[in-house]
Amino acid sequence: MSSKEFKLDTPLPSIFPKSWTEENQDFINFRNLEHFRHVVSGLTQKHDDSCGISYKDALRKLIRGESDFPEEQQESIRNLVRENLHKRGLITAEVYENYRYNVEGTTVGFDVGKYAAGEPDCVITPSVDYIDFFYELYVSISYAHYVDDSDVRRNIAKLLATVEELERRHIFIKVTLVLPVQRVNSDESRCMFSSIPLFSHKDTKSVKTMSSVVNDRLLRKFYFAVMEDVYGENLSTFYGCATAVEGAMNVGNEFNEIDMFTRIVEQVGAGSI
Repeated sequence: MSSKEFKLDTPLPSIFPKSWTEENQDFINFRNLEHFRHVVSGLTQKHDDSCGISYKDALRKLIRGESDFPEEQQESIRNLVRENLHKRGLITAEVYENYRYNVEGTTVGFDVGKYAAGEPDCVITPSVDYIDFFYELYVSISYAHYVDDSDVRRNIAKLLATVEELERRHIFIKVTLVLPVQRVNSDESRCMFSSIPLFSHKDTKSVKTMSSVVNDRLLRKFYFAVMEDVYGENLSTFYGCATAVEGAMNVGNEFNEIDMFTRIVEQVGAGSI
């Protein structure tokens, strides 16, 4: 499939904020990450060595879900976020729940000792009944050329560590990537908007998975290749301008886990902080 097959005049979904809709806007809508991978696998890039890697090798990493983000660094950032949330009293010192033994209810595990002894009340269930909340999180990859990939990766790691703590509170997060771009064509008369659903509400969120997708190559290799294919000779020489949109977390900006945690808890009505 070529990216030229998108119906660019399709309106943005009604679930998106109305402020995202503009005049002279082209919409490139990917159904999911696999759809995006399929489309970009049929493309090439004019500047094949951008980001210090060939398009072929970058595509291989994208398809395999390979991350260049060291796991020890991911864990260090995750611990920092949890420590900051704990200092502000937003999460408890221990994330473990109190359990009680029961042979009925929602099964979440087994007491190994009782199971080995053949005791019937070996099923462990939560001692608290929870109400599930759901939240739509939009992550924008529209950032300027001077933003370093290390900053993008750090922001993503902090974001997902915060999401993990929110989901411990039964606030399940759907993550959708968005890319708004202004002045995308040669006469600067059009803008472009694209989206990729990355995680559904109850998908397991992984820094490894997200950092294998959200990095400098997503914008500067794969989306640039999409834009080259869609606009051809009419593409702006600078590939348009980075654009901020209301209600989206931009991976190029410094991420504040305290602000995000408190804002989402309040917006979904999940109780007081």
